[in-house]
Amino acid sequence: MEKMNLVLVMAGDEEGGLEKHVVELANGLVARGHAVSVVAHARYADRFDARIRVLPVDLARGRRNLIALWQLWCALRSVGPGVVHAHGSKAASMVGTLLPWLPALASVATLHSRKKKVGMFRRFQRVIAVSRISTLNLDHPGVRIIHNGIVPPAPVTAPAFDAWAGLSGGARVLAVGRLVPVKGFDVLLRAWQDVPADLAIAGDGFEQDGLEALIKAGNLQGRVRLLGHRSDVSALMAAADLFVISSHYEGCPYTLVEALHMHLPVVSTAVGAMPEILPADCLCPPGDADALRQLLTRVLPAGDALRPQFQPVFAHAATALTFEHLLDQTEAVYGEVRA
Repeated sequence: MEKMNLVLVMAGDEEGGLEKHVVELANGLVARGHAVSVVAHARYADRFDARIRVLPVDLARGRRNLIALWQLWCALRSVGPGVVHAHGSKAASMVGTLLPWLPALASVATLHSRKKKVGMFRRFQRVIAVSRISTLNLDHPGVRIIHNGIVPPAPVTAPAFDAWAGLSGGARVLAVGRLVPVKGFDVLLRAWQDVPADLAIAGDGFEQDGLEALIKAGNLQGRVRLLGHRSDVSALMAAADLFVISSHYEGCPYTLVEALHMHLPVVSTAVGAMPEILPADCLCPPGDADALRQLLTRVLPAGDALRPQFQPVFAHAATALTFEHLLDQTEAVYGEVRA
């Protein structure tokens, strides 16, 4: 493909899937020979390839902040003709406001999860969405669905069985995510009352004390463990029998993609990209502890018999949920807007 001049914009200052996506995408694009600039908070500067031009602008001050908008306009003007790619609704709002004064830039925006207000995305020539459900509120002729993808994990030689050591000895179930309300871990703990298995939750966040209180109140100490932050998620997945996602809403979570590359069956609430990727009988409504309990108690006795059902899902992940596939599809969208 012809090399392009690209500028990616992210407006937050947090640590999550969006930030991980932008860093990896920028690094992957520059490795393919494109000229890449990034407008982002200065805290992320050292995560980008040295070949990337990082334009530090604090956009977290607010989408209507005139100083931030002026600095963003100056940064985008300095890039010259090419393609601007805004990530998330805040960046899309700010870049979209400036597009009439940036005629040299073709425009793309990515919708990373379902939002109630999506009007700012209509200003862009193309909108990338990480799941079809993310676009239900968006009427736009140029929507392209691109699921997240990763570099397949390296084989694990030492599975992390320690995460479940000392629990009841039942099936090992894993959940991974920030301990925040959207992940629905409180719903998962309420569902766990009658689930005959051991649950390990990897992640940290401000809900930790509340979740620990739920574990104690439900007398779940012998079957549930909060692991805190873990840097060995692949090793945890290699030791687990099942992966569970209990979120109230999602886009296309990297944990889902990694679990499938690790050939680990997944049950989930029917949010984000999960209905597009997982078997229908491995899904349940979000926010419903009884439905999640019923799903888990039906699936867990299947044990290893569940894996053959997932073979087509694992095969799909191996080809369509890879980082190279994501780059190919994203480059194709850039080519469309340049044309």
